[in-house]
Amino acid sequence: MALLGEKGKSLVMDWNRRLTGVEERMDRDDCPEDLLLRTVGQFETVNRWLARYRHILTAGVLRTMRRAPDRSYRLTDLGAGGGDIDRWLIRRCRQAGLRLEIVALDHDRRLLRYAAAANADFPEIRMVEADVLDTDAWQNPDFVFANHLLHHLPEDVCVELLRRLDRIELLGYSLGDLLRSRWAAMAFRWMVSPFFGRSFLAEDGLISIRRGFTPSELVAMIERAELRRPPRVKRLCPARLVIECGYAAD
Repeated sequence: MALLGEKGKSLVMDWNRRLTGVEERMDRDDCPEDLLLRTVGQFETVNRWLARYRHILTAGVLRTMRRAPDRSYRLTDLGAGGGDIDRWLIRRCRQAGLRLEIVALDHDRRLLRYAAAANADFPEIRMVEADVLDTDAWQNPDFVFANHLLHHLPEDVCVELLRRLDRIELLGYSLGDLLRSRWAAMAFRWMVSPFFGRSFLAEDGLISIRRGFTPSELVAMIERAELRRPPRVKRLCPARLVIECGYAAD
């Protein structure tokens, strides 16, 4: 299995190193909007199956909120995309009688328009166009969450993001992403991508895995950031990693 880079050059699949210099098609400003939005719609299903966001948010955000259920909370979702995770979280909060406002931040206006329409019945979610490092746009959250954001960013930006998270007072933050491995790519190729056509998902999904991380790489990135509150790196099945800090203790 190989990926094609510029001018059709084959990229050797060296799983010991992160793939750099290859952009996912959905990240390009000139990609066809219809295919982009179809891809985002398909991510809702793939996220539900594979991303483990329900476990991450239930164990962190919802558990912490239940310890003080009478107050209101704010969560900032960095790189919110189509907003499917935010809608799920608001549904859970409504069912539990918890009050949560979500600042759903993304830099792509096409995705913001898509999410705004999908969120029509969710006034608790506010869409914000901003860069992930714009802490003013985070609007003083209690929690920060990101799903599959880090592998889209240069390592220097990831390190700076960790530093900015460390500077503000939060109840907790979780940054979930992909574990880079040959087996994860093979499973995605044969078990996921055949069912999602006419979009960027099959091609971009493999690139995403190739741009994912190993636990030791995330630990090294955390050490490089020199944080006063070093977060934990947790591994989740299937092929998921999460950087997590804070939250209520057991």
